[in-house]
Amino acid sequence: MSLLESPAPPRNSPETEKQDLRRYWDTHPISTDSVPYEVGSRESFEAIYEKWKQTIDQMRLDFLESCRGRKVLEVGCGIGKDARFLTENGIDYTGLDYSFRTLGLAHRHFDFAGLRKRFVTGDAVALPFADNTFGLAMSIGVIHHIVGTPEACRELVRVTAPGGIVRVMFYNRESYHYLLVNWIVRPLIWLMLHVRPLEAFLRWAPEKFRHLYAISKQHGLSRERLLATSADTSFAGQDNFIPRSGFWTEREMRELFSGMQDFCFIRRDLKYFPFSFLRGWVEPRWGFFLTMTARKPAASSRTRAAAAATASH
Repeated sequence: MSLLESPAPPRNSPETEKQDLRRYWDTHPISTDSVPYEVGSRESFEAIYEKWKQTIDQMRLDFLESCRGRKVLEVGCGIGKDARFLTENGIDYTGLDYSFRTLGLAHRHFDFAGLRKRFVTGDAVALPFADNTFGLAMSIGVIHHIVGTPEACRELVRVTAPGGIVRVMFYNRESYHYLLVNWIVRPLIWLMLHVRPLEAFLRWAPEKFRHLYAISKQHGLSRERLLATSADTSFAGQDNFIPRSGFWTEREMRELFSGMQDFCFIRRDLKYFPFSFLRGWVEPRWGFFLTMTARKPAASSRTRAAAAATASH
């Protein structure tokens, strides 16, 4: 244990951790705190979606093209931002989420937008779909938070058809963000907790730093918690900070999806980076969001013949 932290919070049972995570997302549905409207209102959904559409770039348009002609599954669909974009563009889309409240908001969002909807409540480690159902399965910034990330990765592969695509985004452990939080923010918070007059400097600190300090002051300073809460909406108080987050490397993601082919990794997002003139060089190397795209091997002729024989009996 480092001198810069208190003992790591004790691990609860996997089921308790699942319930903690569900309570967090039920309390803080993704993006709903980013606009000044009542959660679940038409104005809220439209403002969130308009804000999200400003992020559409060539990478996202290329992804849209890769979805065409495929049945698409999103694990961790949230309130339906990607879902709306894909559905409005004619994609055969299914969304799954573990949070009851979030899924209810997704239904409401699509009702306001007048779109066909197919949303399912489910657990990423036991997807309620048959093998080889989807031409593309994706999970963007979700399954690195859950209990059983390796199992969830296997489930994504299982429900993807041979020749289909799996796309996931995890937080990058080899990133500027990880370096900043672990080696600059954490020592500063430790120092302020032990030299309380330094709290006076909080008035000039970024809002995110103030939240991280308040969480550490109320719940204890732990590297695991600090890293998790640095990445998502989190502040002090029961159910107000995300219980867990995983940070992964490209090598580890390749191992999680061993057996897949045609890997492609993209690193993006460089919040709090002070040197804008270096961003173009640093971001693709040490960006925070590590997005992987890979292809499930096509079935061999022997496998196809065996499957056909089984189906005929």
